[in-house]
Amino acid sequence: MINPPTGRLFPTADGHDLIVSRTFRAPIEDVWASVTESDRTARWFGPWHGDAAPVT
Repeated sequence: MINPPTGRLFPTADGHDLIVSRTFRAPIEDVWASVTESDRTARWFGPWHGDAAPVT
């Protein structure tokens, strides 16, 4: 059984952060690819381009 996705908004000095929690039952390499490769994150949010890094 897969847990449903969760998400919460947290206020920040610049607006809000969206924190999304996921539970994976997969090897860590597969999980990492799921959150760092555009074609795989596209399944949840949509495709992206550039570096998979936080905005500072």
